[in-house]
Amino acid sequence: MVNQVQRVDGGWQACKSDSSGASNSGGESSKESSRCSTPVLDADRADRLRDKMRRRMESGDHWFSLEFFPPRTASGAVNLISRFDRMGSGGPLFIDITWHPAGDPGSDKETSSMMIASTAVNYCGLESILHLTCCNQTKEKISTHLSKAKRLGLKNIMALRGDPMEDRWEEEEGGFNYATDLVKHIRCEFDDYFDICVAGYPTGHPEAESYEEDLRHLKEKVDAGADFIITQLFFRADTFLKFVKDCRDIGITCPILPGIFPIQVPRTKGLPHSNEVGSW
Repeated sequence: MVNQVQRVDGGWQACKSDSSGASNSGGESSKESSRCSTPVLDADRADRLRDKMRRRMESGDHWFSLEFFPPRTASGAVNLISRFDRMGSGGPLFIDITWHPAGDPGSDKETSSMMIASTAVNYCGLESILHLTCCNQTKEKISTHLSKAKRLGLKNIMALRGDPMEDRWEEEEGGFNYATDLVKHIRCEFDDYFDICVAGYPTGHPEAESYEEDLRHLKEKVDAGADFIITQLFFRADTFLKFVKDCRDIGITCPILPGIFPIQVPRTKGLPHSNEVGSW
């Protein structure tokens, strides 16, 4: 995804669009090295991401981020990592790596979310956010993933409930059912080590009883310790602007980054996790 900062109603907001590593993952072999050519850490890496974000917003700079889906094959991982240098040359403030429970995301496999994020940080010097979901995970397993992320030098987590593996969400015994609980757990177990991002839904979460109820749940996530919000996708700018205003009206003051996915087909019925429908 791509974040670009712009002024909204007297304050600064950021714009985000999506880029997938999975699109290059299918059985291709890269002609480039699987390692970034310059494994030098970001000179500002000692700074917190939330502080970098704040400084860029206050200065009025434009900036962006990129989101990647972990590839399914080893050759896809080589292909993605070999492109981190090229992606990094554009100067993204950060990248984020999604988490898919079916893909063993916390393992040492080269295709895992954990290893892709670690490589981006430690070999390519890219500030990275690791997604982490509650889906099919006990509290102990989540703590293990977080400890591993910390050991690997990852400092940013996007805390999500996650999508159910089946048609309906089923409670995990000894686990968490809401992102708010995951945020609380991270703060309880790891204090302020991680910068935490959470998801926002500009038209309300599809499972929420109302838009207003979903906003209250979002504020609970922020009050629990989240540092900033990245929204789900939306079609119309007015949808996002209204969402930001509604967040501010109930006391959510942290940065809100809009999720943007370039339209790639002439017509589309709707977006995942969105009640908004549109067509082109």
